[in-house]
Amino acid sequence: MGYKLPISLRKSLRTPIGKLFTGEHSASARNAINYIRKSNEGLVVAIGDVCAKSFLDQEYYPNVIIFDGKTQRTGPVSMNLEKYSIYRTSNPKEWILKSAIQEIENAIAFSTSNNCRIAVRIDGEEDLLIIPVIISLPLGSIVIYGQPPITTEEGLVVAVITTSLKEQVQGLLDKFEFHEEYRNGDYDY
Repeated sequence: MGYKLPISLRKSLRTPIGKLFTGEHSASARNAINYIRKSNEGLVVAIGDVCAKSFLDQEYYPNVIIFDGKTQRTGPVSMNLEKYSIYRTSNPKEWILKSAIQEIENAIAFSTSNNCRIAVRIDGEEDLLIIPVIISLPLGSIVIYGQPPITTEEGLVVAVITTSLKEQVQGLLDKFEFHEEYRNGDYDY
C-alpha cells in the first residue's frame, strides 16, 4: 500500500524546498551546519547518502539519517554510523510505501523519546521519503537533503519545518496516485 509518483509531478519536485547551500560538499555542509545552529529548535533529519556523509564528515550528527547506501542510484557511499542504531525498511523508486512512512515515524518517535540517533537504511530509493518526513516532523525541526544538479545548482538544502511547508508538502502528496496494493512487477529498485 502506498503512493506512486505521477509523471506530471516529476518536474515540480526538482525545485529546492528550503535554503540551498551550493559548492563543494564539505564547504556546503559547513555553511549549512552554521545555518542550522542558528535556526534549529528541534530534530534534524538528513536524507540521502552524500548529504548525511557530508554532515558526518564535519562531525555533525543529525538525529535521524535516511539513506539507501548509494548515490544517484549507482555507486556505494561509505559512512561511519557507529553512533546510530540502524532501522531497515523497503521503498521502491517512484513510490512512498506506507510501511516506509511507518518505519520513519517510528524512528523519529524513538529518537525523540530516547534522545538517541537512528539511521534508517532503505532497500530501494529514499528520495521521495522527504515528503512524509516533512509531514511527520514537529514544527521547528529541520530536514536536510541533497539537491542534484538537475534544474539548479548542486548542493545541500536545509528546510525548517513550518505549518506552511507541511501544508505545501501535504498538497503534493495528495496529488500522488494512491494504491491499495502493489506487486513486485509494479516497481524496480
